[in-house]
Amino acid sequence: MRGSFTALAACLVLGLAATGCEDDASEKDGDAARVIGEGDQYVAFGDSYTAAPGTGPFSRDDNCAQTTVNYPHQIAEELGLELQDHSCNGATTEDVVGAQTTPRGLEIQGPQIDGVDEDTDLVTFRLGANDFGLIARIFGCAAAYAKGNLGDSPDPCTTLDASSPQGPAAERFDDLARNVEGALQAIRDRAPNAEVIVIGYPQIVPPSGSCDQLPLAPGDEAWARGIVEGFNDALQAGADAIGATYVDMFEPSAGHDTCAEDPWMAGLTVVGGGAVVFHPYAAEGEAVAARVLEELGS
Repeated sequence: MRGSFTALAACLVLGLAATGCEDDASEKDGDAARVIGEGDQYVAFGDSYTAAPGTGPFSRDDNCAQTTVNYPHQIAEELGLELQDHSCNGATTEDVVGAQTTPRGLEIQGPQIDGVDEDTDLVTFRLGANDFGLIARIFGCAAAYAKGNLGDSPDPCTTLDASSPQGPAAERFDDLARNVEGALQAIRDRAPNAEVIVIGYPQIVPPSGSCDQLPLAPGDEAWARGIVEGFNDALQAGADAIGATYVDMFEPSAGHDTCAEDPWMAGLTVVGGGAVVFHPYAAEGEAVAARVLEELGS
């Protein structure tokens, strides 16, 4: 990770004037924020945008594509935490409490919630993009458009999406918010004392236009942007519903979308290594780690 992070503050008090550490802060009905420090138990929930395939060595020998340098490992190393990284390629919110068959059916993974209990101190959560095949709709569209397989329609993917067997993307965001809330509530029930941080996804589609790395028909650009915004809105709604902290990565990644000069996202090709197609480069994980550590007061 670039740079270093300062030690945790000795006392953080929420909802009070900034007057230092009050002796009775712990009696203010939960106003005292948790301080996460060395030896605490940390469980990371996530899909491949957390696992970060291609950014470093695999952390274990399975098909989850989880690396030793992804943002959970960076956070754990910085704070001296005991990490259980449950992130896995292809995971959905259903895999929080249910077993997951990894892509191509190569491995069966236990529920990501396994190992979470009243002793868990910190949880990070970034899931939802794979629910209802949402993110795959964007990347499948780009790959097909690049090959010239979508004809001359100005909005072929928007049209196809409207008749998707899983329903149009825009009609699934409320369902996704319920999925996220349900998964987070299951975590909260198992770990009532944990600090829960929900992390949004970065900007993937540029704010205007498209490019060779993420080619889209002009009429499909707004549709693709709307999908990313939709699953981030669902994550924030789920976080708000259970009183978790939401860490936005959409605004911090502005200027680093797939088509940018300094992308945090690989597109149809991986430029310079350090990622896999349509997944984050190491810089995105570094930015997530920095934002989470900032949120924790480190």
